Amino acid sequence: MAEKITADTILKWAQEQVESKNMPSREVWLDIAFRLNLLKIDEAALLNKMRQAVAQTKYDVLKAQDKKNVAAATLEVECSDAYRFMRDQEAKLEVIEEFVRIAKRNADLNF
Repeated sequence: MAEKITADTILKWAQEQVESKNMPSREVWLDIAFRLNLLKIDEAALLNKMRQAVAQTKYDVLKAQDKKNVAAATLEVECSDAYRFMRDQEAKLEVIEEFVRIAKRNADLNF
């Protein structure tokens, strides 16, 4: 059974290519960008779920406080693993968007 292609597998492969100084051809670069652009939908949906979970956690922390302190609730949430994972997901989406942007620019210059 073939391995499912995800944004993570594509980004890992691209990183390995760069680290080993094997630059893919322009056609491969565009194919990667096309796939990442499509898979960005799944990554964005995951980020939205993460944001909702972090917001719910913040709400729960605030609700549990006798004296409402938004700054303390924010700090408590930002110290959590869920918040860190959410920020990592945001960074991944930024990388995907930049990858696609660079591929489009490269295609415009060379075709």
